[in-house]
Amino acid sequence: MAQSPYLAQQHSPQSSPSQSLRAASPPATVETIVSYLVASKRSLGSIHLVHRATNILTEARASIESTTALLAKTTYLRRSLASQLKILRGVQYELDSAAQTIQQEFQTIIQELDDTGARLLQCIDFLKETSIEEAFKSTTEAEGVTGKVTLHDFVDDNGVEQIKQAMRAAIDNVQNDEHEINQSIQTLEEDLQSINDVLVNRTNDSGAESDLKQPTISATLSILEHHAKEMAQGLESLVKHFDLCVTAIKHTEGCGEAVVQTMNTNAEDLPEAVGMGMEELQAPAQPMNEEERLEMLQVLENDANEVDEVVMELQDRHAEMEAQLERIVPWREQQENVYADVTTAFRLMDKISGRLSGYVAETARHASRWNEEKAKIEDGIGGMEELCSYYTNFLHAYDGLIVEVDRRRAAKKAMERVVVQAHSQLDQLYESDRQLRVKFRENMGEFLPGDIWHGVNDLPPRFEINRVDEGFEASVPDIPRRTVEEAARRFSKGR
Repeated sequence: MAQSPYLAQQHSPQSSPSQSLRAASPPATVETIVSYLVASKRSLGSIHLVHRATNILTEARASIESTTALLAKTTYLRRSLASQLKILRGVQYELDSAAQTIQQEFQTIIQELDDTGARLLQCIDFLKETSIEEAFKSTTEAEGVTGKVTLHDFVDDNGVEQIKQAMRAAIDNVQNDEHEINQSIQTLEEDLQSINDVLVNRTNDSGAESDLKQPTISATLSILEHHAKEMAQGLESLVKHFDLCVTAIKHTEGCGEAVVQTMNTNAEDLPEAVGMGMEELQAPAQPMNEEERLEMLQVLENDANEVDEVVMELQDRHAEMEAQLERIVPWREQQENVYADVTTAFRLMDKISGRLSGYVAETARHASRWNEEKAKIEDGIGGMEELCSYYTNFLHAYDGLIVEVDRRRAAKKAMERVVVQAHSQLDQLYESDRQLRVKFRENMGEFLPGDIWHGVNDLPPRFEINRVDEGFEASVPDIPRRTVEEAARRFSKGR
């Protein structure tokens, strides 16, 4: 804004006092000069804005300095906290990896258990589907077994049920332990996440609510100092203008009485603690010639036109300083909240550190219990494999039994054929010998005395071929040829 020579604390270099007098307007009236004085005195009420500007500058400087120090401390603590949090995350990763490894081993061994169990059930189904041949029924009926008889009737399932129960108990134990360790790891995750929530979410929330950005410290202070300096200079210009008004009153006839009357009439319109300055008016005036007086009145008139503009500028600068302070104060409060959150996070970190050994110990116990239950499950798998092997060998042996029965039946028939052939040959030898003996007696008997050999007239000896173990071996079952062939094919392939 353009200021008068007195408000700007300088005179125009292009005009001399004589030129100013010639260019000046008619001298101001008493009423005008008094009105200038009243307006000038009223403008001095802006001094409270200058005082407030000083306070704002002091408060802003203190806030920025303390907040900057707090921000540096917060930054250091956050870095330290982030470093410790990284270590805890590493521990959590190791615990989670250990739990995942156990879970993968558990899934693998469960798959092996399921496969072995499926094979065992398949073997049992084969036993149930394999009926005993009718040729063997006489033996089973003699033992009290009636109806449809299968190979399954000759095995005991109690071992299978015992293994299943043991496996179910081991699996339940592992799953319970797995649930507990997962809960432990989840608790650690929640603890660490609570720190993240304090460090990240609250800061983001507060930033979203206030939409604050960290002010540029040097720029903010520079702006405030500039406004404060300009306001002080503006107030100084208003004071000088008031002094000029007092000087004009002293050198204008009749202004003293007008000032008193105006003071009595307009005292209520003046700001609080602002009087008319009668002590200044009563002081002796400095000598001044007419040319100087006219120049002074011209300057006074020019300055009077600038008073309202100076006051408005003071108000604008004050408002701008208040706005700057309003941005600094929430920023300071936000940084204080962030620092409080960091200290809260450190307290949470202390609690987590105290519980960390418990998390590690729980994982170690889980690994130990898993090794115990794993050994039980492996023993169960081994037992089921033994049963599978036993049942498979049973099926294989039954096929071998059918093949063996057929072989024995064939051997028996071969032996019987030999016996029949031997019986026929013996009969032929006997008849031939008998006929030759008869013929010998007929030809030579009358010439031989009877007492030479009493056996000369005996018949040939008779021989029989009989089973020496009769009654000690059951009869060989007669199994259909097709059944024997199928059993032989399975037996040769090992089922």
